Amino acid sequence: KLVDSGEAATLEEAQQVLSRSGHQAALQGMVERGDAATLEEAQVLHSQRGRAAALQKLVDSGHAATLEEASKLAGQRGRAAALQKLVDSGEAATLEEAQQVLSRSGHQAALQGMVERGDAATLEEAQVLHSQRGRAAALQKLVDSGHAATLEEASKLAGQRGRAAALQKLVDSGE
Repeated sequence: KLVDSGEAATLEEAQQVLSRSGHQAALQGMVERGDAATLEEAQVLHSQRGRAAALQKLVDSGHAATLEEASKLAGQRGRAAALQKLVDSGEAATLEEAQQVLSRSGHQAALQGMVERGDAATLEEAQVLHSQRGRAAALQKLVDSGHAATLEEASKLAGQRGRAAALQKLVDSGE
């Protein structure tokens, strides 16, 4: 009927139209029942319920022992699928290259988020801020783990480790 009326060019497109309208009706029903105040809130709730059901299915099928384990497994599967998709689409030649592409795009998205939130005015400023936060977190981790008593001591230790790693890299490369 959708194809005949011109609302969809193909049967596949008609199926997508029907699916979208059904999804929209389900969200509207959630709002009307009072499960959600807005369509956006209904979408979030719908997604949360779907994820919970998918995780429970992994536990029930024996693929995971706990919901936490199921969550990790789902994340691993999703990441593997994303990497394979990059290879299949030709955006990356290997899974390793796909990992690099995905990492770069994630990093760029994080920087863009910092700009959109107002944490930084430009992507360059966001990169500087990101680096500063990463270093601060690494130094705090050294203090928290007991490898350094103060942030100043952690900074010195991180510098020593960095120099040692650079020297080892030179030795390993034969220079």
